[in-house]
Amino acid sequence: MLDYNKYPFMVSVDEVIKRENAVDLYTLLTTDGRAIRDAKSRIRDIVTGKEVKRLKEYTSPQLTFFAELLVLGVLNDRRTTERVLRREVELFMKDLQKEEDGDLLAVFKWLGLNVRLSSLKYHERVKGDRTVTKKLDYALHFLEYLRAIKGSKDLSLTQRIVHGGYVYMDRPTLLRLLGFNLLRRLRETVKPIPMEEVPETLVDIIMMRGGKTPPCIRALQEKRERTPQEALVLAVYMANTGSSIDSIALVLEKSGDENPMEQVRKIFREKIVVYSCPKMKELGLCVSDCKTRSPLQFYYGSADITK
Repeated sequence: MLDYNKYPFMVSVDEVIKRENAVDLYTLLTTDGRAIRDAKSRIRDIVTGKEVKRLKEYTSPQLTFFAELLVLGVLNDRRTTERVLRREVELFMKDLQKEEDGDLLAVFKWLGLNVRLSSLKYHERVKGDRTVTKKLDYALHFLEYLRAIKGSKDLSLTQRIVHGGYVYMDRPTLLRLLGFNLLRRLRETVKPIPMEEVPETLVDIIMMRGGKTPPCIRALQEKRERTPQEALVLAVYMANTGSSIDSIALVLEKSGDENPMEQVRKIFREKIVVYSCPKMKELGLCVSDCKTRSPLQFYYGSADITK
């Protein structure tokens, strides 16, 4: 019997939401902020080459896993996503290679591949005229096999034995096929998520440090004198991207705000998010066509945390 805490991908997000009696994933993650924080820390550790523990060792393995996929969707950085997913699959495979045949076949079934136990003996010539008898214990219909190896460079059908319409494999080949398809399924699972779709209650938790300042914000930073509205936009952006409270208050104070610390507390208390790009254009604060929906999307989407 598979341990779903070891393999959280086997559980659907709907099952987790139902089990926790939550309305949706966002609400659940807002209630359990630890899962998002664990996911962020895990992503950082993976992309910086640090060792990470198995997901099963977290307090909520399945929730942490889905939080990880959510953060990757918000980051929407292909290289980061690929690096994280490859590492996760490596860890999953270290455990899966120890599982019984029936459990491996269950994972294949989840992937939509009907691998079956079926032995085929064959003779292989070694040195000289000597031959040895070998056995392949797993079979997959050749049409399914062709679908399963699409995009693979080392699982070619020409390297396999086909008999009676089925492709026969040994266990190492079976495991390579499993790892390849698991990675592909996880890639399909991570979908881009615009920052605007993330509830404000999660924005401050999901934030991952980027470093590339949007042109509109840079223009505000370079102004000697700012209107109260311009200062507020800059202050909110600074709060959203992790600036210190004192530096945010100073921006508001310079624009004439009589109680800057109270304004800063309000920004954090109400989790105010900087305006979207359409709103920035409406206010005359947009200075460049960045092809993004908000200054935050520019900041996070452009972040390269693999360095």
